[in-house]
Amino acid sequence: MKKISVFGVVAILFLSLVTVAFADAGDIDVTLMSQSPDPVEPGQIVTVKFKVENAGAETTKDTIVHLRPSFPFSLYGDVVDKNIGKLRAGSTGANAIIVEYKLKVDEEAVEGYTELELEVGVNQAGVAFVNDEFLINIETHDAVLEITKISMEPERIAPGGTATLTIFTKNLADSLLKDIKFTFDFESSDLPLAPYQTSSQKRIAQLNSNNQLPLTLPIIADPEAKPGLYKVPVNITYNDEKGNRLTIEDVVAVQIGSAPDLKTYIKRSTVLRKGETGSITIELANTGTDDIKFLELEILPTKDFEVLSTSPYAYIGDVDSDDTESEEFQIFVKRSVKTLMVPVMLRYTDANNNPIEEKTDLELRIYSGFQLREFGLVASSSSGVYILLILLGVGGYFFYTKRYKKKKRSQEE
Repeated sequence: MKKISVFGVVAILFLSLVTVAFADAGDIDVTLMSQSPDPVEPGQIVTVKFKVENAGAETTKDTIVHLRPSFPFSLYGDVVDKNIGKLRAGSTGANAIIVEYKLKVDEEAVEGYTELELEVGVNQAGVAFVNDEFLINIETHDAVLEITKISMEPERIAPGGTATLTIFTKNLADSLLKDIKFTFDFESSDLPLAPYQTSSQKRIAQLNSNNQLPLTLPIIADPEAKPGLYKVPVNITYNDEKGNRLTIEDVVAVQIGSAPDLKTYIKRSTVLRKGETGSITIELANTGTDDIKFLELEILPTKDFEVLSTSPYAYIGDVDSDDTESEEFQIFVKRSVKTLMVPVMLRYTDANNNPIEEKTDLELRIYSGFQLREFGLVASSSSGVYILLILLGVGGYFFYTKRYKKKKRSQEE
């Protein structure tokens, strides 16, 4: 019997170990079965399922599936290593092992297919499978185009007037939006509004992610339009980065009405001079195009006069356009007055129920006795004339007597 060399024995042992190692590792292959949801949005949780197959001999050691998540993925209530035990020979197809992981997608993730790395190892036999190109589809479910702000100059449009409507539109998706079309529906809703010297359609060629652009539309109101808040339907269509056509239905609110024009003045007064008691009639005239509602009037206190009426407050109510209302108060004017100002506080709401508060000072003219007689506001007193004549007579008598005595004395000398 021939002797076996030491080198031969070592070679046989090495081959035996390699054969055992490969037998333990089997012939393993892994495929990505599914992701749910597909696509997944940034900030969402995604469940990924892998199919682990062994086309070789049965592994003699436990098989460990190891996931290596990196940004934008992180484990969500799960572990990176999963022991799936020994893999039977020919465990493919329906006999394969399914391994599941739950991952959180970062809110800052970018849309597109993102790689996920996974490896499979057999205890004491090293890594049997590695793949770093499993692709997870990340995509915003709906490209979001949002109207972030609406402004109008002026803030409300008067009947027959014009205004410029500005709409700020922002792309909230993380991809480019194209061919953005705005269609304003002024006709179907029978609105007292129309585009002014322009079309009811506006376009934006493209809008980058997280960018905002203003869109302007001049409008005009019907001269017979009633004050109020009107809603203009707007249809917005656009294409996302993949060419999908998306639609948004919204409304734009436009306020029709003009600023109230309320004139306040003292129409009548029986108080002509200081130190007297009398009545004043305060009249309020709505010279604007809109009605005024819930009008309240209050005379504010001062040191120059006293309100003798039961209350310095009066509720007047509604005052229609081109109409007047009045209220009478009894007052006493103090003797120290030189120029009398009557402060009045007005509170009301306009046609669109916006509250308004106004303070105004009404001047009440005070006359002297001479002015009253000169203007014929009071009759001249006959007794005063008599007194004046008597005084003139007495003065003349003393003047004549004094002159006569002086002349007589001169003659005697």
